[in-house]
Amino acid sequence: MKRIIVLCDGTGQSASRGELAVPTNVHRFGQALLNDPQKIGTDQVVFYQSGVGTADLGLLGDLKQGAIGDGIEDNIVDGYNFVMTNYLPGDEIFIYGFSRGAYTARVLANFIARVGMFNKSFSWEFKLAWKAYNVSTDKAKYDAIQNPHKHPFVPRVYNPKIKVVGCWDTVASLGLPWHPISNPGGVSGEYAHFDGSLAPGIEHAFHALALDECRGPFTPTLWYLPEDQEVAKTIDLHQCWFPGVHTNVGGGYPDQAIADLTLAWMIDLCRPFLDFDRRYIGTLVDLNHQPWKIRSKHREANPDGFDRVYQGWARGKQYDSYKKGQTWTWRYRTPGAYDAPVDRSCEVVHASVRERWSARPENRDWRPPSLKGFEPKQSGEQWEWVKNLGRGKLLILEEEPFEKKEKGSFEWLLRYAPVQQAPEDVLKK
Repeated sequence: MKRIIVLCDGTGQSASRGELAVPTNVHRFGQALLNDPQKIGTDQVVFYQSGVGTADLGLLGDLKQGAIGDGIEDNIVDGYNFVMTNYLPGDEIFIYGFSRGAYTARVLANFIARVGMFNKSFSWEFKLAWKAYNVSTDKAKYDAIQNPHKHPFVPRVYNPKIKVVGCWDTVASLGLPWHPISNPGGVSGEYAHFDGSLAPGIEHAFHALALDECRGPFTPTLWYLPEDQEVAKTIDLHQCWFPGVHTNVGGGYPDQAIADLTLAWMIDLCRPFLDFDRRYIGTLVDLNHQPWKIRSKHREANPDGFDRVYQGWARGKQYDSYKKGQTWTWRYRTPGAYDAPVDRSCEVVHASVRERWSARPENRDWRPPSLKGFEPKQSGEQWEWVKNLGRGKLLILEEEPFEKKEKGSFEWLLRYAPVQQAPEDVLKK
């Protein structure tokens, strides 16, 4: 048995192409995986995929890929082919993504769960199945794994279980606001075959969401448990709201303090299923959350004007994702009020939200429009975010209890690891 891990990066994000960029959480998640089969007793086989808009297609080609999602289907097919080439019965499949890469991850997972994993001896049939799945309005035809024309000795299609699908701020929109150069056709929409629900066969689904993002085309695509309650019981769904904008949550800005919160959350949820390099995790805590290193020459001088003293847990810099953007395209996020009730979306609020709410980061109140009308309230030992909808109706989102975090976990280290005193030789520089 081995673990097959597919990592799908966000639009314009790449660890291997183009100019040097700050790594996203997708890339850092891959770096955090332990690569020592003798120590962990199995192989963790990783496939990293750059996001759309990173291929060397020239300016217009990159704009087209970024604006209308051109290249997403190629990424889905490439991800499937990698799993198909490496999969053997009993292997565990893990798929992760950020932004449109999260969309890629979810469609890939949905397709594998519904259609199955073709034996590589019959790889040519995958293209036929993908085309049918892509254009058909009757997906029920492709939900059945059984193939009546199986080879007498070798099955055409395996029925694998997908252990985890992990996403950072899924964006399914394929359009941008109208722009005479980047988007002259005003293209905006979604892939018609995208299904936001979780297919049976996906065991665990983890989704980190950004409270502060306001760009309309970056409206999040939440997950919902199937309406069939018996099927819903087979899926472990966690969707958690964090402070910050889209790339704060998914990673890629010079100040990674908020991105570290969501990376730690994802890694800790996946720790029962994957093995991680604690030295790498310790390095992230040490480099990004020790004041003397943040303001020393160990780091790039003044990245984004934020090479200052570490402000503390949940107080990292929130970037403006829409500088000088058209306000008429803003669309504030609405936790707990999307397409299905909270009991089907399983939304919770991270403890860092309440910390930031009361801490006044950057010496100002933090009151995101997405939390308008909400107030944090304590109910016994449990904190909740409560919004009065009028006529006696309340919208209640539970806070994920931080007290239940394991001591020594990545999340625990970010919040409670003792701050080291700066060495004398560093202070003198």
